[in-house]
Amino acid sequence: MSEEVFQREKKYREEYEQYRLYNRQKAEIEANMDKIKERVATMLHEDKANEKVVELSNGEKWTGKYQSQSRSSTNLVALMELVGPKSYGEIVTQKDITFLTIKKAGKEKKDSTLTTVKPVKDEINKPFVPMGTVLS
Repeated sequence: MSEEVFQREKKYREEYEQYRLYNRQKAEIEANMDKIKERVATMLHEDKANEKVVELSNGEKWTGKYQSQSRSSTNLVALMELVGPKSYGEIVTQKDITFLTIKKAGKEKKDSTLTTVKPVKDEINKPFVPMGTVLS
């Protein structure tokens, strides 16, 4: 191996080592933040509240609250069968993206109902999907 190639490999290794160090620190910080979320979720459930605003010692106001999202999904195979290939191409577009990732194996997902279930049920807003025929 030439000296130039050796130095290049060394530089990659140094960059990856630094990235790994930051990634480990980030994981520790995120784990600590997750523990705080668990404790706040427990308090919100005990207080039967979906939101709590607190003024911190520096005067900033921070809020902990449950947020809900609604995401729709489409069965693209069924759509293709329903509208045919020509209309499908007009309706569905695909955008390819490329990005660099540097990572170790994936992290296990922890299941916690306290952080994903509101202590007080509120009205669920589902998107309105019109039914019928579109006239043009």
